[in-house]
Amino acid sequence: MSVTTVDRSREALARYEDIVPRALDGAAKHLVDEVRKAFGSTYYLGGRFRSTLQVKQSIRRLTPYKTPAGWETVVGTKFIEALYWELGHRNLFTRKHERVQLWVPTAVANVERMQKTFAYVVARFMGRP
Repeated sequence: MSVTTVDRSREALARYEDIVPRALDGAAKHLVDEVRKAFGSTYYLGGRFRSTLQVKQSIRRLTPYKTPAGWETVVGTKFIEALYWELGHRNLFTRKHERVQLWVPTAVANVERMQKTFAYVVARFMGRP
């Protein structure tokens, strides 16, 4: 009886490089969905920010791209007002410092679920012949 070994590490690495952007995009989609839900629950209620609906609809994720450090993507909005609320600002009308954090707490609360989504996508596609 003879045993032969075949090195398929190059094929596996090539397949992995194709799968990682999909998996990262899936995890980012989950974060986008969760941030949109959070906007509807507590973020800008009470008329604090008139463009809440515009911000909620403008939340996007970029297509994953490769950097020297690995793969990255961005989840965000084009409205700078959301940044002012997240980091805090001095409100001209109330004359108080106001801050409503949403993005970071939502991301931190969903890290485990995003990791599971990423791992699921990678396992599903890597397991196929």
